[in-house]
Amino acid sequence: MIRAAMQTTVRPLALVFALATVAAIALAGCSVFESGPKSRPVAFKEEPDIRVRVKKDAILTRIEGPTRMVIRPSTVVRAEAVRGPLTFRGTVNGMVMTDASGREREFAPGTDVEILPREMSEAERLSSDAYKPGDALVVDGETQPGFLVIHPRSSEGGVIDVIAVMPMETYVPGVISRELFATWPRQAFECQAVAARSYALHERERSRRAREFFDVESTTKDQVFGGLSSLPVAIEATRATRGMIITEGSTGALAKAPLRTYYSSTCGGEQASARDVFPTTAKFIFNAAKPLQVQKRDHFCQSASRYRWEVRRTDTELTQRIRAWGQYAGNPVKNMGRLVECEDLDRNITGRPIRYLITDDRRQTFKLSGEELRNACNFAAPGQPELTRETRVNSGNLEMNFAGSSVLIRGKGFGHGVGMCQFCAKGMAEKGWDWPSMMKLFYPGAGVTKAY
Repeated sequence: MIRAAMQTTVRPLALVFALATVAAIALAGCSVFESGPKSRPVAFKEEPDIRVRVKKDAILTRIEGPTRMVIRPSTVVRAEAVRGPLTFRGTVNGMVMTDASGREREFAPGTDVEILPREMSEAERLSSDAYKPGDALVVDGETQPGFLVIHPRSSEGGVIDVIAVMPMETYVPGVISRELFATWPRQAFECQAVAARSYALHERERSRRAREFFDVESTTKDQVFGGLSSLPVAIEATRATRGMIITEGSTGALAKAPLRTYYSSTCGGEQASARDVFPTTAKFIFNAAKPLQVQKRDHFCQSASRYRWEVRRTDTELTQRIRAWGQYAGNPVKNMGRLVECEDLDRNITGRPIRYLITDDRRQTFKLSGEELRNACNFAAPGQPELTRETRVNSGNLEMNFAGSSVLIRGKGFGHGVGMCQFCAKGMAEKGWDWPSMMKLFYPGAGVTKAY
């Protein structure tokens, strides 16, 4: 989970159907988003929508579902019925749609095609309860609720993106059913639902202020979204917390500004501050929010399989991966010789390392944050094998022991360690905690509000 940077700005979608103005969903009761990097208060009269990029850089995508679907290219006003399944193929001249009869239709560059599973009234689109499995569209075998936008990127090699647009309360179960194990207590699911909703609304505001064509990715770059969910505990937890979000503060304007509620699998008993993991420049000033900075607290994730872990690598492999990451990130470590030493420079109040000093065989030294070191150790490099659960470095909380060409890496936790710890939430739930109590621990000083 978690996208640290915005994507390239692309023109906004013209989400208007002949049947109703879908743009009204996006703006229904929503406050005007102002320019600038800081989070702004948001309030909704009705449940907002969310635009999820479920396919990126696809050459070909297949849309299945009802026999009759409704499509509308963004260059026209009138919608039309077509027979599915449909396939879309990206080209340097736009894209080509093929319907069930084999008839092809070309769309010029810059033309988005919106697909609805059936004709729906505006009221239905505004209600998450109106979406049923029979209404869903299937994108390359994965069921997606809401409607779709096929977005061609002709100037980038003729690839296409698929955006699923749905009510927020339909989106949330699709996230939390993938983020947590189905057997976990309901209170943990409720905590995760509030965190997922808060993060999504924060990203929604940022994306629309920047005039992006989607709000969130369906991968760990934001939050994993698995499409339409039928998991009862996920649906129940979402309904029980409907509209509830975590805010940057408890009073004033910050009491309505969604907090970027980071979360990860396992803190390992030593948590991290957002400012030590993510950038805090003007564009990312939200990472300096007080509730995202670590305070020493109890932890409950001892049952996690990666509460403590160790992996073994060779110094050659680590060196090549770190160099490759340095080349990608524009970091001086790209010129590193053979890795011979790694030690932490400083730690936060929980004991988690903030920065490391790595040394090569030429006695050159380089400084990396914990998250940079984790990403570098896991970075793909030519000639190096694909990483597995047994070989992956799981967090930036680690120590390296060198013995000849072998490096033993011992670590604590899984993920960046900022905000909510999912295994801690499980442990708290098993002890009878409710989600508001958990949130006070994960995001100290934050507020709670009902956004809609």
